Amino acid sequence: MAQTLLMTKAMPLGDMVFIIVAFLLLMVILKKVAYGPLTKVLDQRADKINKDLDEAEQKNQDAASLVEQRQKELSDSKNQASQMITVAKKSAKEQSDALIQAANTQVAGMRQSAQEDAAQMKDDAMNTAKKDVADLSVTIASKLIQKELSADDQRALIDAYLAELGQQ
Repeated sequence: MAQTLLMTKAMPLGDMVFIIVAFLLLMVILKKVAYGPLTKVLDQRADKINKDLDEAEQKNQDAASLVEQRQKELSDSKNQASQMITVAKKSAKEQSDALIQAANTQVAGMRQSAQEDAAQMKDDAMNTAKKDVADLSVTIASKLIQKELSADDQRALIDAYLAELGQQ
C-alpha cells in the first residue's frame, strides 16, 4: 500500500511539463496583463510622489526665501525709521537752538535798545533840567539884581558853570 500511494502520487512527465509550461505561460500572461499595468501604475504613482515632493521642496525653499526677504525688509524698515527719528530729533534740536539763539539775539537787541532809550531819556532829562535850571536861574538872578541878562547869556553862564562842576 505504501508503494501504491507513492505511485499514485507520482505524476507522469508529460503532465509535469504541461504544468510547467502552463505555469510559465500564466506568468507571461500575468506579466503582460497584470504586472505590466500594475508596475506602470506604481511607477506613475512613484513619479507623482517624487514630483509632489520636489514641488513641496521648491515651495518650502520659496517660502524660506520669502521669509528671509520679509525679515530683511522689516530690518531695513526699522533702520529707516530709526534714521528718520534721528534726523527728526536732530532737526528739532537745530530748530530749537536756532529759536533760542534768535530769542537771545532779540533780547540782546531789546536790552541794547532799552539802554540806548534810557541813555537818551537821561540826556533829554539832563538837557531839560539844564534848561529849566537856566531859566530858573535867570528868573532868580533877574529878580535879585533887578537887571535882566539875555537868556542866551544866562544859558552860556550856566553851561559853563555846569561844565566846571562836571570836571570836578
